[in-house]
Amino acid sequence: MVIITYREIKELCKNMYFDDGEITVMHSCFKGEKEFALCMIAKILALLERDTINDEFIIQYLQGLVALSKCDSNEYENFLKIVDADENTTKKSLNGEKLSNIDRKILKEMMMSNLAEYTFKSDSQVCCYSAMKVFFITTYCILRNNIDFDIEYIDMVVDLDDQLEKINIFPSDEERDFILVNWESKNKINSMYTLYKNQYLGLDNFSILELVSADVIAEDYYYKDERFSITPSILVKQYCSIIESEINQIIQLLNLDDKPNKHLMWNDMKKYVKKNNIELDSANFYLNDLLEEWHWLRNKASHGQEITKIEYQKISRYLSEGIFQAISQKKLDLQGIKLSPSVDEISKYMWWWLH
Repeated sequence: MVIITYREIKELCKNMYFDDGEITVMHSCFKGEKEFALCMIAKILALLERDTINDEFIIQYLQGLVALSKCDSNEYENFLKIVDADENTTKKSLNGEKLSNIDRKILKEMMMSNLAEYTFKSDSQVCCYSAMKVFFITTYCILRNNIDFDIEYIDMVVDLDDQLEKINIFPSDEERDFILVNWESKNKINSMYTLYKNQYLGLDNFSILELVSADVIAEDYYYKDERFSITPSILVKQYCSIIESEINQIIQLLNLDDKPNKHLMWNDMKKYVKKNNIELDSANFYLNDLLEEWHWLRNKASHGQEITKIEYQKISRYLSEGIFQAISQKKLDLQGIKLSPSVDEISKYMWWWLH
């Protein structure tokens, strides 16, 4: 196993790029295919540090890196033609260090993962740029380490705020067509919070913290071992409190003529939602049905009565159907917030790639 430590990561990335309005990098595009790849990764990392992210440029660079990962790639030759390099420069460039087969496999796995950040994005969430940076830095460090063995999988060990702490590279006993990549968080709560901030941008920050707490408890103590687990009552109380808070915020944002001037408790909130026919537009269920089904479970949990696993399925069903995603989208719509890049913008940037 090869371990790239935090100190080594910092040393490898030292002076990688400089950005004073125009990005300059330590690598030359004219010293071979591998330097070209490192050059593009460095430029993307510089773009990701800017206050305003240019997703179009990043997507173009990512597409170029994926094309470069193919064994029969002519991406580098095409680049030299586009920049109109003279004959001598072209010859020296093409004679420079090439990407090895291992390099190409690493490049393919890591860059496709980052492209997926765009291709699987919805209009109700933002890209997790901090996670993308981890994938780029990992790729950069491994390429610079000149790995000469087949890789089974890569562990990216990440601390608070997606800070890359260590890279573990595990060799394979046989040649592999793909490499497994594992994200190992040293702080699960912080990692989930970072993820949810991007997925549920419309939710109140306190709601996100509450949701992280509930999901961690559910994952680690409720679903982990069916032989013995915690009672779901604590989860019912947690999820219901988030719903009550968020639906009250939606009621205030709607600003209807009969807008209440105080926080509505569950029963009054349920009646208000039904009276005004309030719906979560992106959900495939009626909001009033959820409030009705959860009401008695909330009351049972609040009064210390047992919640069975069968009863808890009424909670888990709506969780799996994306209740918090739907609430987040509703709040964004009511506030007129459009998240960039939109799905349409991404499709435009990737048109030639998708066709």
